[in-house]
Amino acid sequence: MSDLKSNRRASVPVTATLTVSGSALVLDVSDIVTKNERYRVVVVGPKDRKRATMIESKPAKAFKEAVAEAVRFNPWACVTTGLWRLDILSIWPTQRHHDDGTDTANGDADAPVSMVKDALQHAGAIDDDMRIVCGSEVSVYEKGERRTIAILRPITAGEYNDEVSALVGLYNTARETT
Repeated sequence: MSDLKSNRRASVPVTATLTVSGSALVLDVSDIVTKNERYRVVVVGPKDRKRATMIESKPAKAFKEAVAEAVRFNPWACVTTGLWRLDILSIWPTQRHHDDGTDTANGDADAPVSMVKDALQHAGAIDDDMRIVCGSEVSVYEKGERRTIAILRPITAGEYNDEVSALVGLYNTARETT
């Protein structure tokens, strides 16, 4: 991790809010933890039998704790039934300039997905993240901002089937044209 990221994280605590909007849960976290930032390799074991293992990084632990704290303030916001959709907006502080003249956020749209799902389950906002059966990810650039906004909302079996049918249709169309 670069000094810039580690210094920012060391000096600015991660905060989160969880609000209920109709039947949706809206999570707003003041950071993004990417797949590459989530784990660290450490060496463990006695001197003669050392081995490498993966542990969660400090930023990942801080993210999970912030989400858990937000859920503690909203104990009624616990998903225990049904199918759910998770839409995630990641806001990145820097831009990427592409050869074709377009500019995008300098961060992957899918970077926070597994971290958000695991943090929601760890905090008790959802009893099992397998309930999340579909969703979307979007990344945007906003100078100086780095945050994750996740919206968890119930969907019906029919809506889920429509999502699956649309994707299967796209796949079949693409397969037919190749």
